[in-house]
Amino acid sequence: MSRDILEYEMYNANVYASEEKISLTQMAELLEQANTTCFTVCFTAKVDEAVVRERLANCTKAELAEGKALAKEILSGKETTIIGRLSKADGKLGRSLVIDLPTQGYR
Repeated sequence: MSRDILEYEMYNANVYASEEKISLTQMAELLEQANTTCFTVCFTAKVDEAVVRERLANCTKAELAEGKALAKEILSGKETTIIGRLSKADGKLGRSLVIDLPTQGYR
């Protein structure tokens, strides 16, 4: 392989061998070892209270009648995907600073 291809693969989060569901502890360990390697992480974000309040305020009577489906929708967090690389790891299960590659911002 040429050097350009190797560099492309090293800095491309879309080149991977497998997808895995892992625990938070395993994720923290992998992030600590990531260094400057690009990665893609998909997770369910924490439920936002303001979003729940707004959704309940805009419910129809039919949606309220189907309480179970509405509760499931409201209590599920938003699925979020980050393509980035580690900037700073903060302890075992602490927060990590990640550079979001598409926007070049920090998350």
